[in-house]
Amino acid sequence: MALTQVANLKGGDAKDRNEPEFIEQVVANIHRRLGVPLISNTLPSLIGVECEIEFISSWLTDGLCCHTADILTVADISGIGKTSLVRFVFGLHSSKFQKSCFIEGIDARCNERLNGLLKLQKQLHGGISKKMKIRVHDVNEYSSKIQDVLACKKVFIVLDDIGSINQLDALLGNKGLHPGSKVIVTTKDASLTERCALFNPQFQPKHTKVSHNSLCNTDSLELLCVQAFKCRRPEQGYEEVSKTLVKYCHGHPLAIEVLGKFLHKQDLAYWQEFIEVLQKEHHPDIKKALKTSFDALLFQNDKELFKHIACFFVGVDRDLIETILVACGIKTKIGIKNLVEKGLLSIESDYKLVMHTLIQEIGRDLVFQESPMKPWKRSRLWCSEESFKVLKQKKGKECILGLALDTRMLDKKKSCDELKTKSFSQMDNLMLLQLNYVQLNGCFKKFPEELRWLCMHGSPLKSIPLDFPMDNLVALDMSYSHIESFDMSFSNPQPPAKRQKVQ
Repeated sequence: MALTQVANLKGGDAKDRNEPEFIEQVVANIHRRLGVPLISNTLPSLIGVECEIEFISSWLTDGLCCHTADILTVADISGIGKTSLVRFVFGLHSSKFQKSCFIEGIDARCNERLNGLLKLQKQLHGGISKKMKIRVHDVNEYSSKIQDVLACKKVFIVLDDIGSINQLDALLGNKGLHPGSKVIVTTKDASLTERCALFNPQFQPKHTKVSHNSLCNTDSLELLCVQAFKCRRPEQGYEEVSKTLVKYCHGHPLAIEVLGKFLHKQDLAYWQEFIEVLQKEHHPDIKKALKTSFDALLFQNDKELFKHIACFFVGVDRDLIETILVACGIKTKIGIKNLVEKGLLSIESDYKLVMHTLIQEIGRDLVFQESPMKPWKRSRLWCSEESFKVLKQKKGKECILGLALDTRMLDKKKSCDELKTKSFSQMDNLMLLQLNYVQLNGCFKKFPEELRWLCMHGSPLKSIPLDFPMDNLVALDMSYSHIESFDMSFSNPQPPAKRQKVQ
């Protein structure tokens, strides 16, 4: 009987199909039938995600016999480890379902290939249906075929890296899922899933959202060592450089893996010099991965908001940022919501806006690329060294929207130099200005009139100059300054005996 069953088994036809994808599907089917996960017996590739694995495993096994279908969305920035996590969980639990299918890299495959979405539909239909290959060449028609199968079978599907609602609608349809089915969606946009056609008044699957967080320092160091040294601890002599790299990555798994593999079998001097290079430019693979979240932003409004926050406002109160940037013509309500949903921004319990350090650096790099060699031609200047040079040489141009200078960031010789107010005379569009512990000389008559935000911590001014243009100003911060009054009368800056903090 067993021999008869084996003889009757049918193989798959790889004709007109992408061979690597076909092989992956064969391997996945074998593992599913054997009931064993796709787990390597060597050093673990998943480190620091035990809680996430436990949570998703519990979610998968809970309610398998109930009368509802569940969808789980894993959302965060690129490279944070979403794909690795769900692939691991899929290997653990796919055998518990009638049919299961894992589709990886959906957004990239849709954008890079002709008829990419149609090919993904074929892969999904082939993974969950017993029927032979069907001849359909239309996305909408294939959606109908897929949703008919999903409505009558308990399935486990992982849709990795969904980039648009159209992709979800094409792969899940709108007829609902069979009770007990489980669908995991990974995406950079946390709002996508509940906006797809499946969430209509007639069919409302249970929906759970999970944010895949950065690794802690201990797990980050272990992951780096696994990639760089093939063990769990730094080799002798590499302890400090390893900690420096971990600090640079700020718990971002892709960054850690890329740098660890790049530095494998390199000597200590190479590590040290490479770290110095990283202070000036990002590794291309890390930059490419992180930039995808920015590229996914639909509106120029959101992109400008992202750059403003990355350059000047990380860690600042949300209400203050909204007050300032609304006056700059930015739609902050929709913009902040979109940045949060894309994983580019998060809001702490005290309403401060924060960014992952690598994401912030990507935002600043986007501005840097506007004019790498001529900083006065960029839209924003946040580096005190560059800002000081531009002001000292009076090269400021009308293209500059924001500028930050803190003389404590300069060497002592430069920090003692005085700057002239006429250095700002050509910055007609300057709206954001931070001059911390800066000595300014001259009249303010030709100071930029478009200023919305002025931050002058440690200012030597005793009062606000009478000729200072304040018509458009919405936020003035003179904390830790020498100011004594706001009577708008001009007073020559003379440092008093004590500093006064002004809120």
